[in-house]
Amino acid sequence: MSLKSKLYIVAIPIGNADDITLRALKVLKEVDFVICEEYKPGSKFLKSFSIKKPLELLNEHNEKEQSKIILDRLLMNNESAALISDAGTPLFADPGNNLVWQSHQNGIQVVPIPGASSIMTALMGSGLKLDKFLYYGFLPANKDERISALKRLPTKYDLIFLEAPYRLKQFLRDTKKVLGEKRQAVIAYKLTQPQEKFFWGNLKELSIMTENLPKGEFVFILRKLDADKRRYS
Repeated sequence: MSLKSKLYIVAIPIGNADDITLRALKVLKEVDFVICEEYKPGSKFLKSFSIKKPLELLNEHNEKEQSKIILDRLLMNNESAALISDAGTPLFADPGNNLVWQSHQNGIQVVPIPGASSIMTALMGSGLKLDKFLYYGFLPANKDERISALKRLPTKYDLIFLEAPYRLKQFLRDTKKVLGEKRQAVIAYKLTQPQEKFFWGNLKELSIMTENLPKGEFVFILRKLDADKRRYS
């Protein structure tokens, strides 16, 4: 397998290490270096599979300058690289899109290596009809901007949100305040991990059910406005 002058976008597990694919492992073992957001989780992940590769950091603080440095390595040194996120499929609310775009523009082959995704995993286990939905990503961190964004949400589709593990209560508080406590939703909590759990109900019920829930990664699915509370298909 020729790996030179290629940028691989490699999905990694979101919790359960067994979800790594054979193809992902093969690529990670053969590329010249690996691009990750932060050194500690990136190094820990590679070490868990006994993979030793140089790391290049690419995150929201250095994306512009690091993209150029990495691009120069790929072009000038005829090297190959694998871009990973802290968990799951890269580039969903992660840095790296500019590097991928610039690679395309400079003739570097971009190769996606599919695998675990928190978004698709949440939808798979939700019981929802999966014909139409919208991915929103993260709401603004600023409270006023977040409230304003919630007021502008479309109502005809189920909406998929990501959020920091420690913001579940805040997220529910704000959505309940703006959208009303009767709005239906699904919370997919600690996906692929031993504590994995799905919560269904309206925003008031979900606030009660998750009140004492330990901090953990979650995906939030907001039901469309006319969703029937008695069924999820």
